[in-house]
Amino acid sequence: MRESKRTKIYLVLGLTFVILCTHLPVVYTMFYHNLTGAPTSVDGSINVTQLSPARTIVLDGSWEFYWNRLIDTEPRQDDRPDFLIRVPDYWSRYKINGNWLPAGGFGSYRLTLRGLTYPRPVTVYIPDFGGAYRIFIDGRLVAESGIVSKDTKKIFTVPQARLYPVVLSEEKAHQVVIEVASTRFSGLYMAPVLKDYNRAVQEESDRADIRLILFGTVLFSFFAMIVLYSLSFRKKIRYTWLLAMDFFVLMRIMLTTEFYSFWQRTVFFNLSYESTNELMFFVTFALKFLLIFLVQEQFGVSFSRKEKWGFFLYYAAIYLIYLFVPHGVYNRHLTILLPVSTFALEFYAFYQIYFGRQHLKKYGLLIYWGVLLAISGLIIDCYYINGNIYPNMSLALLILLSAYLMIVSLVYALHTADVYNDFALSSSRLELARSQIAVQKEYYDALSGQINDIRAIKHDIRHFIGVLRRLTEEGSYDELKRFLSEYTEKTETDPLPVFCENVVANSILGYYSLKAKEGAIPFQCACSIPRQLYVSDSDLCVVLGNALENALEACRNVHDPSSRFISAEARIVNSQLLIKIQNSFNGRLNIQDGVYLSTKSEKFHGIGMRNINKVVEAYGGFVKTEYIGTVFTLMAAFPNPGSAHEGQTRD
Repeated sequence: MRESKRTKIYLVLGLTFVILCTHLPVVYTMFYHNLTGAPTSVDGSINVTQLSPARTIVLDGSWEFYWNRLIDTEPRQDDRPDFLIRVPDYWSRYKINGNWLPAGGFGSYRLTLRGLTYPRPVTVYIPDFGGAYRIFIDGRLVAESGIVSKDTKKIFTVPQARLYPVVLSEEKAHQVVIEVASTRFSGLYMAPVLKDYNRAVQEESDRADIRLILFGTVLFSFFAMIVLYSLSFRKKIRYTWLLAMDFFVLMRIMLTTEFYSFWQRTVFFNLSYESTNELMFFVTFALKFLLIFLVQEQFGVSFSRKEKWGFFLYYAAIYLIYLFVPHGVYNRHLTILLPVSTFALEFYAFYQIYFGRQHLKKYGLLIYWGVLLAISGLIIDCYYINGNIYPNMSLALLILLSAYLMIVSLVYALHTADVYNDFALSSSRLELARSQIAVQKEYYDALSGQINDIRAIKHDIRHFIGVLRRLTEEGSYDELKRFLSEYTEKTETDPLPVFCENVVANSILGYYSLKAKEGAIPFQCACSIPRQLYVSDSDLCVVLGNALENALEACRNVHDPSSRFISAEARIVNSQLLIKIQNSFNGRLNIQDGVYLSTKSEKFHGIGMRNINKVVEAYGGFVKTEYIGTVFTLMAAFPNPGSAHEGQTRD
């Protein structure tokens, strides 16, 4: 693919899009309170006088924290907190008695709400949270997710909560208590929200409908890729890596917080959500590594064996770090650093694509933007599930990966169609080559027959001369005239036409002139095609053979024999080979999508004109067709054939 002037702009715009799309929500979250004027909790208390649960109220800030205590389920007389903790954050980033808290365990958070008056039911929950929790307002349960237990072996986590309505009393202050249990994520790393109960339920229902539609689209795209793979496999184009990539995309979607609850029992053996985190990382790493093959195949960028092994070992090292680093250490230092480091391949691939953009293949930019959408979804999800984004972006990954799959499916459907179209064109050219061989054979058979006749005449010439001498000596002039007349009729042959110096072109023109003569169709030819051409013999066969075959077929459909004719012209003008074929036709044309189709019912119906166009355009030329009344004209121009040939000869 030739580099477009805009290719560089599109590539840079794509990188800019990823950076802005993925980081604007993070920046918004960082300046959330400055931008919205929403309050944050201080010393375990928040004043929400100016706010209404009709709109989401984010309960971030400092909460009271109680380690290894479930203060609402098992209240004690001593309810003093161990310390104030920031929400959202990991409790494993805090110390008690000089020791870091472990990632696994249980604890309670408490916040005092002041100034809240709202007549309708409300609820408090943590969107897309991976730990087990129970939430109480004034001792009444408003939300729960998974199983909260003091025994870490009995803790069971799901990323979906059950919500319950609570109507607030007229009290000036309300107590919100969240009891949390975790095996690895250690606490409220995502901010709880206070919301109108009915609105929260409706939003969850709407998201469920969107999830269903999007997942149906994803499944359709995935099965479409299986069909395309089977079709391409038949043509020995084995995109096995692409099928594997789409499978991992499907798995990554099923492991999102939005979908895991649905597949938890049916696919993932009812594993606790926290237990599948290793699988989610593995699927993500595999998906990223397969990006190498997509870049190679679609963008014309070559990764050496050393580079492939380098990235394989790089991702293997990151995965091993994730597996074996203690969860508490990971939560304190690596929750952002490690996921961000996994995008090294994407930046390296962009560098390779940008500087090798002249090798971009057909539909390459479309694939490029599809990959950008997938990468954006993975980055947003990384930030979101780590609590760095307040707006609910749980559907972002699903939407963007769905768009990626649809784009890839569309592109490879077009690729497969191109393969089958090229196969049809190649098959038609093979059929044409066979027919041209038959044409030349028939022409040379006729030529050979005349040569044999001439040889026979030459062999008998001495007998002919002897008869002439004897009849002359005898004065038998009447016998001599009769003998000459009989001999002339016996030896008379139709002269084979010679139209130009080019052997291939001459054989085609000669063949169709004989066919036209058989059909009583006048054939006029004014061709001056040199022996040596820049245009290959096979391509010249395609253009002349198809054009004359179509002209002959059109003339045969003309009912009035006196109106039939074929005219062929070809010559070099201004260093260009110009070909012009005119013929009569019955005034009716079969045109579909701007393409002239023949009236034949053969296997490769209508491919002749496409072959002509494809050959001429490959030389940088053009084809023009027009019809006036019952005269059809085809003109083809091959630019600078003589100059190109001379340049090659000099080399």
